[in-house]
Amino acid sequence: MTAFVIPDAPGADVAHVGRGKTYYRYEDVAQDGRLRIEGVWPSMGRVLFGESNLRPALSRMAREHGIRSVLTRVVMRGGNEPISLREPALTEVRWQLEHALDDEGRVNRLLLNTWLETTAPKRESDNPVARGTDERVLAARAYGQHVFTKPLEKPPHHRVLELEDPELPAVPEAEGHWRPPEELLAVPDGAEPLEAAPSLDVAPVVFGLAHTDGNRHVNFLTYPRLVEDVALRRLASLGVTEPLLGRSAEVGYRKPCFAGERVRIACRAFRLGEDYGVAAAFLREDGLPESAEDFSGFGRASCTARVLLSR
Repeated sequence: MTAFVIPDAPGADVAHVGRGKTYYRYEDVAQDGRLRIEGVWPSMGRVLFGESNLRPALSRMAREHGIRSVLTRVVMRGGNEPISLREPALTEVRWQLEHALDDEGRVNRLLLNTWLETTAPKRESDNPVARGTDERVLAARAYGQHVFTKPLEKPPHHRVLELEDPELPAVPEAEGHWRPPEELLAVPDGAEPLEAAPSLDVAPVVFGLAHTDGNRHVNFLTYPRLVEDVALRRLASLGVTEPLLGRSAEVGYRKPCFAGERVRIACRAFRLGEDYGVAAAFLREDGLPESAEDFSGFGRASCTARVLLSR
């Protein structure tokens, strides 16, 4: 299975486009000037909900009908050039509505797909707050797939099969494909597994309020951040001790985690070309075996992820 692929964004004549400025924080950038993985996505929300024409419809559906777009899959990729923090980056976001079909050809999900591309001034020296040059470089790219749902309703009433807003089609015309989060547990095509099977990381994860956001559950960027930590531990145990930085991540979300919960992360390391990575699953802690022949031996994961690290 091909990994870390960002689908081609539709042209401006098909997709809706929003543009805005992005101000990165000092801690968003690693010591070599490259944007860290958790710095890729935040500008998506700022532009999509602040600079695009989708915001009024999303606000009305949430307020009047309890319909929200819930992120279920994201692919993020950081650039490989040092960027300046002194001037704003520029972000373009494209969005498109789609429907997905079940095996019998019936509409079973309504999707909001989003694409992000951010450019920033290239940093002129090793000084982290140095001014940028006139050259703009790619800082980040990302793709997100959201499913429309009524999160406060109980199954099966939570599923949304028609959008209830005068500015949006009831059922989007374009047909898309929803991918289950379990797909991310496979070792990517062309990768060399460094372990025969997945096993649990040595350290349990205890979620606190610092991991959460205003949605009252663990923020989705917490998961790839924790997986990068796990990857460094696992790779070090396998003899890979050189400094590495997460450059790509893809994450699938099935069920939220909450403050106060304890989870374990099962992972399996691999090498892909000159880079290293892990496939990982976040699992409720009760009754887990220490290892399994494959990820299915641990039960269903709350969240799945693959993270790729480079020198």
